[in-house]
Amino acid sequence: MISILATLLQAIFILAVAPLAMGTVRFCKARLQGRLGASPFLPYYTFATLLKKEMVISDVTSWVFRVVPFVVLSTSVVLAFVLPLLFVGGKLASLSDFLFVAGVLMIGSIFLVLGGLDTGSAFGGMGSSREMTIATLIEPTLIMVFVAMGFVSGTFAIDGMMGQSLIIAHPYLILSVFAFFLVTLAENARYPVDNPATHLELTMVHEAMILEYSGPYLAMLEYASAIKLTVFAILLANFIFPTTVLAVASLGFLGVIFAIILGTLKVLVAMGLLALLESTIVKMRFYRLQEYMSIAFFTALAGMLIALFSAFLNVNIGWHTIFGALAVFFVVLLFGRARSYAMVRYYALSSLSIAGIALGLSFLFQTEKMHLWIFAAVTILIKAIMVPYVIRYAQKKHKDLISAPSFLRPASSYFVIVAILGVTFFIMQHTPIVGIVEFDTLLYVSIALIGIGLATMIVHRNILSQVLGLLTMENGVTVFTLVTVKSLPLVIELGVFVIIVVSAFILSILGARIREFYGSTDTEELRSLTE
Repeated sequence: MISILATLLQAIFILAVAPLAMGTVRFCKARLQGRLGASPFLPYYTFATLLKKEMVISDVTSWVFRVVPFVVLSTSVVLAFVLPLLFVGGKLASLSDFLFVAGVLMIGSIFLVLGGLDTGSAFGGMGSSREMTIATLIEPTLIMVFVAMGFVSGTFAIDGMMGQSLIIAHPYLILSVFAFFLVTLAENARYPVDNPATHLELTMVHEAMILEYSGPYLAMLEYASAIKLTVFAILLANFIFPTTVLAVASLGFLGVIFAIILGTLKVLVAMGLLALLESTIVKMRFYRLQEYMSIAFFTALAGMLIALFSAFLNVNIGWHTIFGALAVFFVVLLFGRARSYAMVRYYALSSLSIAGIALGLSFLFQTEKMHLWIFAAVTILIKAIMVPYVIRYAQKKHKDLISAPSFLRPASSYFVIVAILGVTFFIMQHTPIVGIVEFDTLLYVSIALIGIGLATMIVHRNILSQVLGLLTMENGVTVFTLVTVKSLPLVIELGVFVIIVVSAFILSILGARIREFYGSTDTEELRSLTE
């Protein structure tokens, strides 16, 4: 009985809060763009108004056009009943198998496409064609995400996955969660895949398919979109914070109130972050969506491969290992870029990953926990914020510093990186220090960062690029210190951070001065100067 009431309560909550989610996104986007914005509760009034309006239906449409709003709305409501959004262990938990959920989503997409085609309009056909293309790209990624989670959890029911706190126990599944985040944006027709607030021919996907609908039918389709957005937002938040989902078996009155409050907070925070994302990025061209979905698919595939590797070799991959891999990954991207802006961005992300390494180690070394937290906080402040700001300030003053010429083309650069990583691995396998330190993977990360930083200074000819190479080497030394010494006196570490900021400032200003005096920051040209 309790499970039935919990399932009904969850569905009612989703149906009630869905218009608020849509209104919150619009309100936050308006405020972020400097506009006053309509009330977050406006969608409730809009849906009520549409239900009272008369429908205008073309004479050329068939029964399909009239059935589509009911089917699409029904599929969204089914998701609200089946998925573990507020509670785990509901009455319909057995139906949360990811294949069943994927089938429900596909039914809604197919009927929506048929509704767009049934009117015979150019816009409807164009939107339907694009929708099927996107759906074809989404499905493999969605399957790969849940296959990885199902392999680790031992169940393909999403309810069962949620009850095991997978992200906490298996950090590498954060790759699968990130891929699911990319799928969420695509499935809900949000930036950068689609613009839900446009009626321009070249950018419409979802809006093009519902362009011929009006009155109650339009209200049903818009309401279905709001429900699906809310469901995906809460499900994504539950994967990241699985402990916030309550079990039906131990549910009481206070638990119900707590679950409703948590669900509301998840929706509001998720919609605020979505508004921030959509205010800072642009919509991608339709012909570049395969790149976007390729990133999602290979990220999900990486999560699956790591899960297989961890299971068959019985290797425990912790948070520090994941962040170490990310630090190397971002530096690899830095090495292959030809513009300083992108290089600075990837340096900041790599530094942020090093802060994550410190946080990961803090859970393993309880005696050094506070020290590692301070180290992570200062790393974020200095290396991920202040140093990139100083370098970008110099770039804005002198536009010539934006370009980062290199002796190698981007494609060739990655071959060099593979060679560096291979040599590093070979050296590490024949180094006596391996086996002495506790974390061999982080030792490999530190040597790899030093090697790639040195290669950056050699290959890139721009002065600021060489500064970033030097800072990358310093990051490698930092990771080496974390692995071997674990901690230095706080005064020494703070002094090192101050030196880093001052050095970045001096080197950036020096690069700008060299540009003023000699007309170039290309080291190949500066090498030919004589007194």
